[in-house]
Amino acid sequence: MWIRKVILIIFLFSGSLAVTTIATAGEASLSWDPPTTNTDGSPLTDLGGFMVYYGTSPGIYEYTTDAGNQLTWNVINLTEGRVFFFAVSAYDISGNESGFSNEVSKVIQALPAGNIDVSTSASVNRVDGYDLISLELSLGTTPDSAGWNPVADLDGNGMIDQQDLNILIGNFGAAK
Repeated sequence: MWIRKVILIIFLFSGSLAVTTIATAGEASLSWDPPTTNTDGSPLTDLGGFMVYYGTSPGIYEYTTDAGNQLTWNVINLTEGRVFFFAVSAYDISGNESGFSNEVSKVIQALPAGNIDVSTSASVNRVDGYDLISLELSLGTTPDSAGWNPVADLDGNGMIDQQDLNILIGNFGAAK
C-alpha cells in the first residue's frame, strides 16, 4: 500500500519551483507549490514535508536540506560566482519520497555585482549615486539592447528592471 502513496506523490509533485533573488550575497530564496490531491482526486492527507536539493551541476545535487512543511526555503552560504541548481521533493509521513520538482538555477553574485558605474573613479569602492545613475540609464535593456550593462543585471534574469534597481538601492552606501 505504501508504494501506491509514493507513486501518487511522484505524479503530483511535478509542480512549480521558483528561485527568487534576495538582497544578500550567497543566498537563494526558493518557493514551491505543494501537491494537494492524489491522482484519483482524493485529498492528499499524509504529506510530511519537503526536501531541498542543490548543487553546482544540473541534475547532480551535492547538498540536501529537510525543509519540513515549509513552502519557502532560504539556502545560505552559497559560493559567489557559481551557478547553483535547485530541486525539491515531497515526502509522506512514512518517509516515502517523491521524484524531483522542475529544476531552477541561479547565479550567485556578490551584491552589488562588480562596479556598475565603470566610468567614474569616485564610484569604485562603494555603491553610490553614480552607480544608481548608471543602472537607471540601462533600465529596460536586455543582452540584445545597445544600452545593455551586464553588471547592472543584479538578479541575473537577463533584463535590467525594477528588481535590479531595488537591489542597488538596498545596498546604497555599502562597500563593493
